[in-house]
Amino acid sequence: MWVISDNSALSALAETGWLDLLPRILGPVTIPASVAAESAHPGAPEALRKWIENPPEWLTVVPDPPEPLEETRVLGAGESAAITLAWMHRPESFLILDEKRGRAVAKALGLRVTGLLAILVEAAVAGEVGIEEALDRLQATGFRLSKVLAEEARAQVSERRGPVD
Repeated sequence: MWVISDNSALSALAETGWLDLLPRILGPVTIPASVAAESAHPGAPEALRKWIENPPEWLTVVPDPPEPLEETRVLGAGESAAITLAWMHRPESFLILDEKRGRAVAKALGLRVTGLLAILVEAAVAGEVGIEEALDRLQATGFRLSKVLAEEARAQVSERRGPVD
């Protein structure tokens, strides 16, 4: 399976100190070169810039697809490349994407999409993190998370694992 990530999940996980959750929950991750460039950009969080300078073995950086899908042209370069890459490797691809417009495009294309919150729920169910700490750390990064989504995450963890910590 191809697990392909956009920059937003990497950025938030770098700021929380939990980038290592990705391979433990989803396995190896692939990013297109434009996502790597966004991660190394001076405006990116320092933790992400340091991480991408010396990427772990579980991360593979591949060239951007030569021609982005027409449907992705309204998106940023990283999102467009990640969605196009996932499209090229369907049905074996799984896309990590949080931006609303990008998710809508990916879903309209029939791609399997997950977001950072779902990954943190899986990590909490697996006992890798506590859901309350995960939500607190995520919100501390500035990641936009509604109260409804936070409550849904708590409920999912409670339902699948037992009482929320």
